[in-house]
Amino acid sequence: MPSPYRKANVPCLFLLSSSSCERSAFKTVGVSPGVIDGRCNTCFSTLRYSRSTDGRRMSDSKDPEKQERRNITVWPQWLAAFAVSLAPLVSGLANGWTSPYLAQLTSTAADVPLRLTDSEASWVASLLNLGRFIGAVIGAVIQEYVGRKKQLVIGGLPLALSWVFSICATSVMWLYVSRFCSGIGSGMVWLSLALYLGEIADPKIRGSLISLNVNVASVGMFLGNVMGPYLSMEMFAYVSLVPNILFMALVSLIPESPYHYVLHGDIDKAEASLKWFRREADVKAEMRELQDFVDGAETSIMMKLKAFMLPGNLKNAVIMFWLNVLVYASGYNTINAYAEIIVIKSGVEITPSLVVMILGLATIIAGASAVMVVDRFGRRCLLMISSLGVAIALGLLGLHFHILSTGIDSQILKWLPLASMLSYNIFLAYGLVPVPGALLGEMFPADLKTLASLLLGCGNALLSFISTRTFQPFLDLTGEKVVFWSYGLIVATCVPYVYYFIPETKGKSLLEIQKSVKR
Repeated sequence: MPSPYRKANVPCLFLLSSSSCERSAFKTVGVSPGVIDGRCNTCFSTLRYSRSTDGRRMSDSKDPEKQERRNITVWPQWLAAFAVSLAPLVSGLANGWTSPYLAQLTSTAADVPLRLTDSEASWVASLLNLGRFIGAVIGAVIQEYVGRKKQLVIGGLPLALSWVFSICATSVMWLYVSRFCSGIGSGMVWLSLALYLGEIADPKIRGSLISLNVNVASVGMFLGNVMGPYLSMEMFAYVSLVPNILFMALVSLIPESPYHYVLHGDIDKAEASLKWFRREADVKAEMRELQDFVDGAETSIMMKLKAFMLPGNLKNAVIMFWLNVLVYASGYNTINAYAEIIVIKSGVEITPSLVVMILGLATIIAGASAVMVVDRFGRRCLLMISSLGVAIALGLLGLHFHILSTGIDSQILKWLPLASMLSYNIFLAYGLVPVPGALLGEMFPADLKTLASLLLGCGNALLSFISTRTFQPFLDLTGEKVVFWSYGLIVATCVPYVYYFIPETKGKSLLEIQKSVKR
């Protein structure tokens, strides 16, 4: 005799592999007219059954409150994120290298084997960003065929080579090659990092995982600023090789993104990857959503370009590009590269290297707080707060150099540059640095993510190169106050831009985001 109870619309964990749901699988915990509350004897989830008046059929639905409270296993995702984070750490070390060593290499008092002119120092600072452009192109081609994870591992090779060249450096040409290789590796790594983490993460922690890795880059920069004044360039490179090699070893052990497998038709490997990252979550339900997300994805480059030019996708690309223009107009790459030189010119009495270390530590603390709140308050809120704070800080820094140029001897000169640079680093790490990377992994459909990350990654590399390379000539032409006021004025426009154009993606699955941005 057939059971009067039919299969649950949202099955319990025990029934994920079952073809039917019988009353005998549940223990009755409550009865009211026409309704039976049951609890699964295996997974203890609560379901509510409503029975028809003829006693033959019923409808059921999982208790939404219980469903909402059901814990999702996220530690494998955090484990993968920490393994991947060693790459931003190494990239951060390369960025942190610039501030202490440029100050030493351009100083006549420092005991270093090389001496650089201002022009050569400018090229050393900017060639990393030019290498990022090449790395983004190489990485996009590679990851399309081998996947995000393997692309990350391959990106570790030029990073390791950059430290080898730094060890061998006996002339400025060695430094040029070292910085360029570092840029290639950073471009390859950052191209895939946000995409990989965005694809393996549960929506509730996706923003946190991506922000974590951006914050780890700040940790690397801080460590570079700390080690630079006390280690030779050769020893700095030896130390930096350790996390570089460790990154390549650990990331090779974690699974590939399930999206990559589904995109290439390997459903079994995709399901195995999801099970590794989710453990006891509803893998089959997510597999259906994942297949819906990549459904109809094209692998032909011409079809991808055609799809990319559709109004909705092109609009997202333009929105992201102009957001990145405003981010790089804040001068964060430039100011980090020249931090110690800026502190020296500001005339503060504290040791410049110590000030740079304090700024780096503040950046880490602010970035850590951003990791905790990005999935609570949302991307738009953090971007607007960050933009406003950075604009005010740059205005105050420009004011300091204006007061300094007038020759006024004021007490304000002792604390204003420190307060403004500290505020600048804190607000920058709170939104403008981590959030665009999270948005890049969220705003494009599965088959266009690589193309979008390539185009935007190349654009970011060129923007970073232009801002870093033009800083010294701009400074020579106009002076510090005009430079910082210009940066502040441009980044202030980011507030209305975010308000009117950036969509909120907090807590949404990738499929839900695609549906919302296409409306």
